[in-house]
Amino acid sequence: MADKKQKNSLYKELNDLFDKLLESRDEKLKGVEELKKKITDKLDKEISELYAKKDFIRDIWSKREHLRKQRVSVLKSILRNSLLTNIRYLVSAPFIYAMFIPTIILHIFLEIYHRICFPLYGIGLVRAREYFVFDRAHLPYLNWLERFNCFYCSYFNCLISYAKEIGGRTERYWCPIKHSKVLKDQHSSYDKFVDYSDGEKLRRKWKEIQKIGE
Repeated sequence: MADKKQKNSLYKELNDLFDKLLESRDEKLKGVEELKKKITDKLDKEISELYAKKDFIRDIWSKREHLRKQRVSVLKSILRNSLLTNIRYLVSAPFIYAMFIPTIILHIFLEIYHRICFPLYGIGLVRAREYFVFDRAHLPYLNWLERFNCFYCSYFNCLISYAKEIGGRTERYWCPIKHSKVLKDQHSSYDKFVDYSDGEKLRRKWKEIQKIGE
């Protein structure tokens, strides 16, 4: 009788173990499928972007001569402007181009913080190539000053977007609490934050919220 009970108990343990193994297998297979889908979606997106870029470059290349004829020289642009407009541009030039120096300084210190602190916190690094785009400098209908201005505007605004993402991930790690008022322009991590008055959820979910991948 005792042997029968022991055998039944052993069978039950084996069945439970088998069920757990099946459950673990299913969970792992599900994880593999999800990872496969993410990789496939990412590859499809990158391939689509490459095709779009290829078509764009081919289109621009085929029209380059026509577009080049639309270029207006710097001198001609100045002569086309009114005297008052040229004076305004001349007076503002030192102020707008002087901003390049603090912008470079901001970028340097931002990158130092980003590269050192994010790995220490376990936060995924922000991919700069997804934020910095300088394609307008290749347009053949722009003169050299217009190209430089386009590069300058692109760099500054792309840096702000890049800094916003770094700042957003930092805020998600250290203070993932929504403001009491609705923000006009939210960063990509803001939806993960807990509500302003929900301290209980903050304590319960904080560690989970802090897991930030690339």
